[in-house]
Amino acid sequence: MANVAPPYSTYVNTAENKRVITDYISLLDPSDAPFVEAIGGLDGAASKFRFTNQGTLVEWIEDTLAPLTGALSIGTAATVSTATALTVADANMVQPGHILLQGSELMWVSANDSGAITVTRGLGSTTATTLATNNTFAIVGMARLEGDDSDPIGYTELSTNSNYTQIFHKEVKQTGTAPYQDRWGMGDQMQYESAKSIPEMMRLIERTLQYGVRSAGSTTTPRMMGGYQEFIKTNKASGANISVASLAPGVIEDAVELIYNAGGSGDFLAIVNPATYQTIKNAYDSSSFVRYPPEQTQFGTLVDRIITPFGNVSFVIDRWQLSTLIPIMKLDNVGMLTLRPWQVEDLAKTGDAEKKQLIGEFSFCMKLEKSHALLTSVS
Repeated sequence: MANVAPPYSTYVNTAENKRVITDYISLLDPSDAPFVEAIGGLDGAASKFRFTNQGTLVEWIEDTLAPLTGALSIGTAATVSTATALTVADANMVQPGHILLQGSELMWVSANDSGAITVTRGLGSTTATTLATNNTFAIVGMARLEGDDSDPIGYTELSTNSNYTQIFHKEVKQTGTAPYQDRWGMGDQMQYESAKSIPEMMRLIERTLQYGVRSAGSTTTPRMMGGYQEFIKTNKASGANISVASLAPGVIEDAVELIYNAGGSGDFLAIVNPATYQTIKNAYDSSSFVRYPPEQTQFGTLVDRIITPFGNVSFVIDRWQLSTLIPIMKLDNVGMLTLRPWQVEDLAKTGDAEKKQLIGEFSFCMKLEKSHALLTSVS
């Protein structure tokens, strides 16, 4: 060994220096699942939907009230202005005593023979209009004759909606030597990696709620659960005008109004992308809405909930939410369902290695789709 000139410093004989390192592993990547948490966790639908059995196909039964709008079936190119014998497309929806509105004319139904109805035209001094094939009408009232015999009317047929469960999986593997190696920040590498796998999988569930397409699958293709876009079909409104200048809350109120007109009411939850929420917040955080006293030293507004004439809307910020869409949901009618909860299982040993798998199986449930709305084309 060579002699080294004094003084002794940290730059020589470095072999004996101990490594200075934290015995803790830091992790910043986002792993939260705001959407899943907001709708009740991974099994919130079990109680909301009252499921009693288990399976890969989950179904729920829905019903509707009798329809209030229908269509005439007069005949190709035919027009009538005074005829009292008409035909309706749905023979089961009209009952003697119904008052129909077509255009500005009221008509009273006195008979229904398998869809061939007899009406009194121009009821209540309204002006008879010219009726053409496929004209729509609305049932706006009921006026039965005193002492009249009872008449039958059709009933609504029950329907089912459904979704499939989807399997989420990750394998964790280490060599036979690995557990004998001392490591900083962890005692058991397999346990550490298994625990880290759950938030990784939760991110994929969040994204499935955005992009999921419902599919039964087969022995060669995976079974998939549909996300909210698979269910919300009726109450869609454009969110292209969301901006401070156009008052974003008005756009949201328009969407909630669609729910109200379809029969929905109460409180709703909107899942919003961070940038979209910032726009909504800025619409309220302006001098036209907010006043600050001179002594105020903190400024800014957090919009947790807005009050609308059609129901209150609360907001959940979700970094995984698509920036172009805002689902507005009735929480009572949406939730996740667990078929197999998260579990870490040992796999068969096939060599000088240890293998485990994290596996879980879940589905997304959304009933009464008219109780929800979807803002599209958000910009």
